[in-house]
Amino acid sequence: MRKISEGVYQIEVPMRHNPLGYTYSYLLRDAATLIDTGVGTRDAFDGLEEQARSAGMELTEIKRIIPTHLHGDHIGLVETVRRLSGAKVYAHRTAIERQKESHDKDVDLYAETRNETKLMGGSKYLGFLRRFENSFRGRMSSLEIDEPLENGQTLELEGSTLKVYWTPGHAREHICLHDEEKRILYAGDHVLPKITPHVSLRSHLEGDPLGDYIESLEKIRGLDVETVLPAHQYVFSDLEGRISEMHLHHKNRCEEMKKIISDSRNTVFEISAKVAWDSRPWTEMEFWTKRMAARETLAHLVYLRNRGELKEEVVKGVLYYSLT
Repeated sequence: MRKISEGVYQIEVPMRHNPLGYTYSYLLRDAATLIDTGVGTRDAFDGLEEQARSAGMELTEIKRIIPTHLHGDHIGLVETVRRLSGAKVYAHRTAIERQKESHDKDVDLYAETRNETKLMGGSKYLGFLRRFENSFRGRMSSLEIDEPLENGQTLELEGSTLKVYWTPGHAREHICLHDEEKRILYAGDHVLPKITPHVSLRSHLEGDPLGDYIESLEKIRGLDVETVLPAHQYVFSDLEGRISEMHLHHKNRCEEMKKIISDSRNTVFEISAKVAWDSRPWTEMEFWTKRMAARETLAHLVYLRNRGELKEEVVKGVLYYSLT
């Protein structure tokens, strides 16, 4: 646990089997508010409870929880804390819409994953994927949102005033929260100090997540911020510089993919296999990491397609991209 400023504490919630190691939850003590909770495991709960207590607050006293987005490492303990305290959950209204959409579609996760893998040119992995068919059974649970938030809304809390910035890209419902008086930005996964947030596209969804992400970076450019509080890695201060680095990263990645395509026609998996990934080479990735990388590749290809730089076609159920 680390004190950031008067009444604001950073809690390191452990996250096993993930190279990031932990998610940061932020406790606004005067407002009895948690921003993100971490994963839903016993050791994560113990870490959250112990560190909140060290900051002078019991989890039973929490009045509100504000997840920056609906990924499991951010909402895993929301229901646990809500049961203990009766806390209200605040999230962007898109979180409600996204969950309703998934519920209404009643997506078969195995069929979706299989079809997506084939569509992106990964048919050789379908035999491997078949081993996990039963792991995809069951329905994803929804998180009940008590207070939907809007972009630009101001939350007047005890000891803190937070302005909501809707920042889709990493997740459609992602928000950042700006405390102008304390000059703090609660950045979630939108801007991280060293790694680039995962921006990907699921093939059954429409949209342009990379385009959304780049526009969302501009929403927070120019804010009066001295301290950026991300959900992972470490606290940093140069928000403007990091935004510029993110723009350059995605510009370079788009150029790299265009060079890979050159004068040929390629599938998403073929392009992904030639990208110089920052984490590890493609040949060293297991299937699930390759699938994430392919989704990220698809987001970049759709971004370029939407801007007239690539041609997209489907041949025998497989996506192909070529230069225009």
